[in-house]
Amino acid sequence: MTRLAGVVILAFAAAALSQARPDFSGAWTLNEELTARARAQQVDAEPNFGRRIPIGGSGPIGGGRGPTDVNSGGGRRTPEEMAKAREGVRLASLVPQTLTIASDGSSIVVTDSAGVRSRLTPGKSEKSELGALTVDAKARWDGTTLVVERKFEGGVKATDRYSLTADPRRLTIVSKVENTAVPGDRARMVHRVYDGAKAP
Repeated sequence: MTRLAGVVILAFAAAALSQARPDFSGAWTLNEELTARARAQQVDAEPNFGRRIPIGGSGPIGGGRGPTDVNSGGGRRTPEEMAKAREGVRLASLVPQTLTIASDGSSIVVTDSAGVRSRLTPGKSEKSELGALTVDAKARWDGTTLVVERKFEGGVKATDRYSLTADPRRLTIVSKVENTAVPGDRARMVHRVYDGAKAP
C-alpha cells in the first residue's frame, strides 16, 4: 500500500467515525422514573449503596461516603480542604431537572436548569469556576460515547459518560465520582436519564 493510499483510508475512516458520533444538541428534561430505576438497579448491584450517608444537594439519586479527614499521604486534612472536597462531591453529583445542549462544531456547550454553562471541547482541557471551586474538564470520544473527566479543586474527580438513544430519543449520563485525595475512598455512581424535546 502506498503512503497516499494509507492517508486516504485514514481520512475516510476519520470521516466515518465523525459521522457516527451522536449530536446531543437540544432541550432535555429529567425522566425521574427512569433515573430512579437506574438508582434502584445500582442498589441491587451494591446492597450497601443505600446505606451510605447522603451528600446534601445531590438531587434524588445522590449518596455516598463523605470525605474523611485523612489525606493520601496519611496526614490530617485542614477544615478548608475537607470543605472543598464535600463541595466537590456535591457539585459532581448534582442532578439538574433540565439541560440545554448546543454544538458549534468543535465544542459542546451544556447549560443546566440553574443557568450554569460548561463548554466541552474533545481533546482540550477547559477550566471554569463552578460555585466556589475551580474545575478542570477534559472531554474525549469513546466510540459514540462522550467521556468528560472533571477534576474539582479539593481532590474530587468525576468521570461522566454521555450516551444517546434514538427511539425514543434519550440522553443518559452516568458519572463515577471519586475523592482522589482520600486513600480507599469508595466511588459513587450517579445516573441521570433525560428525555429529548418532542418535535413540534
